[in-house]
Amino acid sequence: MQQKRILLILLIGLLAVSLVAAPVAAREVSSGSTIFVYENGITFTGDLAETTQLQYTPNNNVLNTITVQDPQNFELLAASVGSYTGSWDAVNSSGTKLGTVMIYYPDLSIDIVLAKDGVSSVQQWGFLDTESYQIKINSPHVGPSGLGAEVNVVFKGADGSQTTYVSGNSFADIAMNSAQVLTTQSFRPKDLGKTTTIYAEWSEPASFHNYAEKSNSITMDYNDVTDPGLVITFNPTPTKTTVPPTTTVTTVATTVPPTTAATPAVTTTGTTPKPTTGTPIPAPTQSPLPGLLVPLALLAGVVLYRK
Repeated sequence: MQQKRILLILLIGLLAVSLVAAPVAAREVSSGSTIFVYENGITFTGDLAETTQLQYTPNNNVLNTITVQDPQNFELLAASVGSYTGSWDAVNSSGTKLGTVMIYYPDLSIDIVLAKDGVSSVQQWGFLDTESYQIKINSPHVGPSGLGAEVNVVFKGADGSQTTYVSGNSFADIAMNSAQVLTTQSFRPKDLGKTTTIYAEWSEPASFHNYAEKSNSITMDYNDVTDPGLVITFNPTPTKTTVPPTTTVTTVATTVPPTTAATPAVTTTGTTPKPTTGTPIPAPTQSPLPGLLVPLALLAGVVLYRK
């Protein structure tokens, strides 16, 4: 009987553990680091551990202030930052400056280039049905940050259908590990529909995928599928996304132009093809194991209790 009770206790403990969600991994930020609008789980460390406010202070004038409620779990919202990007001061509750952080939006843009040289842009040369093309993805701040962000290149048909798998290659979850990435994957215009719009969006982190702007879009229109000539149009304005509300204190003043950065050298990356059709692959879901453990543990408990 004693052994049954012990086993029952162990089963209940296993059930409790299975219901506990795994904590979200935090990113440690010290003085001189870059953080991004929409990023969450930020942990201020080192000299910034006692941060209570972020202040935008060009020429020593405080133009914007963001309250840091919890320096061990901070989320940066667009409504708090506004147009004030670049260097921000981190201060403690006494108003003492602890260090600085750089704040940027997770900007994203694309170009399409000839696969045979990786340089010739369709914006200058147009598409040819007989050629293959690669995607050049630009993210001047996220790429060099080491955040581990990833991008999906989406091919959207005139009927609204979307895919990241074209010409036998997957354009999903492309690692953005530098300011500019040229995909090793390529596609052929003849494998696309009559009208196809191509753009990029963040797949990781999830907060970027949910709230950050998509890249510019490039649309191809076949006048005649037997004719190698194609008409292309460009949409340089990223698609706007909904900005979540915020209760952070923000002081609005004269707008300061955003800081820009030089474009580093091009690097090349790729991903292992994984056939997908239809809409882009959704965010990973939680393993079904905890859900299975609940009924199994309860069933075992009932059996043992009756014995």
